[in-house]
Parts: sequence; structure tokens; C-alpha cells
Amino acid sequence: MAGDEKPRSGRTSETARSRVKASNERPFDLWLQKQLHAMYDEIASEPLPNDLLNLIDRDAAKADESKKKDDAATPRNKK
Repeated sequence: MAGDEKPRSGRTSETARSRVKASNERPFDLWLQKQLHAMYDEIASEPLPNDLLNLIDRDAAKADESKKKDDAATPRNKK
């Protein structure tokens, strides 16, 4: 198609970057972004369930304990 630009040898990376940036402004991309936001913004703004928050907190606590054990087991170099 005439509108499809394929990379050619000898093009600078700046030209490729500007083409990628321009693709974000294409009408279909704008329409799609608008539709996705219309469908999912309300859901994404809902608070997380307490069960999920508790799982995240427990996992973070385990990671902190594991890091402390690793730090304690690692010998420190004296200068």
C-alpha cells in the first residue's frame, strides 16, 4: 500500500522514531484508545479487594524477610 512505509537501509534511527511517534496519532489508534478507556477506566479505578491486598502484603513481608536473611548471611568486606 502507498501509506505503508517499510524501513529502508540508510535511514536514520531518528526517522524511524518519528514514524513510530506519528503512528500514535493515527485515527484508528486514537479511536481504539478512546474506546478502551471508555470500557475499562471505571473498572480500573475500583479499589482492590481486601483478600488481594492481604496476599500482596504477605508476599511483600516474605520478600523483606528473605532479603534480611540474605543480607545477614553475606559477609561484609572490611576496608
